[in-house]
Amino acid sequence: MRAAPYDPVRTLYRTLLIFDVVAILILAAGLVEFLYFEPPGQHTGIKATIVGVFQYDPATNKTFGPDRSTFARMQLFAALVDWKSLPPDITVDARWYDNFGSVVGKVGPGTPAQLASQPIVPIALPSTLKYNLPGQYMFVVERWANGVPVEILARRIILVERS
Repeated sequence: MRAAPYDPVRTLYRTLLIFDVVAILILAAGLVEFLYFEPPGQHTGIKATIVGVFQYDPATNKTFGPDRSTFARMQLFAALVDWKSLPPDITVDARWYDNFGSVVGKVGPGTPAQLASQPIVPIALPSTLKYNLPGQYMFVVERWANGVPVEILARRIILVERS
C-alpha cells in the first residue's frame, strides 16, 4: 500500500482547529471570571454619596479647599464619603485606583456604621515616591457580598497633571 502524499492544507487545518480550541477556552475562562466578579442579580440601585475630592493634609488628617477634579503631582488629595447615605445592613468599602489598576488607598470593607469614623479616604503615596504619578485616578465606593465586591455604588475620576 502506498503512503498518502503530503498535504499542506491538512496541516494548516489542524493548526487552525488548535487555535479555535484555545480561543474557546480563553472565552470560557473570561466568562467564568466575569460571572464570579459580576454575579447576576446583584444590582440594588443603591447610590453612595461622594461629598467631594479635596486637598489633604496627612499631619492633621483633614481636607481643605474646594472640591476639585484636577491636582498637581505634589498635592495629596482625599475623597470625602457620606456613609450615612447608605443602608445600614450592607457591606461596603472605598478605594482609590491608579492608572495601572493598583489600589493606592482604601477604607473598609465594613458596614456604613463601622466606616462612619473614616469619612476621609486619602490616596496613599508609595514610600518610594515623593509625588503622585501623573494620570487618572479613580475613586469607587463598592458594595460587597460573599467576600467580593459586586456593585459600584459611586465613582469619581481625578486627574493628576504632569507639571
